[in-house]
Amino acid sequence: MPPEVTFTTYLLAAAIAFGFGAVPVAYTVGRLNGINVFEVGSRQAGATNVWREVSRKQGFIVTLIDAIKGFTAIMMARQLGLDGAQLLVPVTAAVAGHWNSPFTKFKGGDGVVTMMGASLGIAPLEVFVSAVIGTTLAISLNRKLAHPSLLGGIFGYIAFISLSFRPNSNIDHNIVYGLTGIGLAIMLHSMYFHKRQRDYFRDHPTIEDKIEPALRHDNII
Repeated sequence: MPPEVTFTTYLLAAAIAFGFGAVPVAYTVGRLNGINVFEVGSRQAGATNVWREVSRKQGFIVTLIDAIKGFTAIMMARQLGLDGAQLLVPVTAAVAGHWNSPFTKFKGGDGVVTMMGASLGIAPLEVFVSAVIGTTLAISLNRKLAHPSLLGGIFGYIAFISLSFRPNSNIDHNIVYGLTGIGLAIMLHSMYFHKRQRDYFRDHPTIEDKIEPALRHDNII
């Protein structure tokens, strides 16, 4: 007999999921390789930034562990008795932990991979196929687009919707709607972050930004 689900159960599941999501994998891997991911590239602690600024091998490692973080959070929530649409609570918490890790002064990454890992714990087949499609696209466009993981996530989501609403699917539609909402939140969070970054560097140009126009004006470069 599964344990009774109470408000305390939700709080405990959310706290555990937040803790897993907050583990600063990308930041730690970057530091181990002499790079602070918050100072290079997209300035986010995510697999894409590590892939570009550290190495593909390290980026793959971060992708795998970030996915495991989300998946483990869901497995723990299941052990507490949560099931079905109830699992949307730990999914949300895991993504929030990835966004705002207390281990890195509440900085983080987009949370796409962590969400995919958590979703895999809810709908394994549909999410696995969708993740393969999205990941393949993200990797193939890594050097061509600014945010390949986001585009990969969008196409992966389209595949997930197609599989979830097929006639013989047994996925609760509330789960699909909930994951859609979390996915939209991730996209909006990413857009806000990058807009804030552009605004900051526009108002606070670096020394290089100040020197280069002057050099070009004097035909030095």
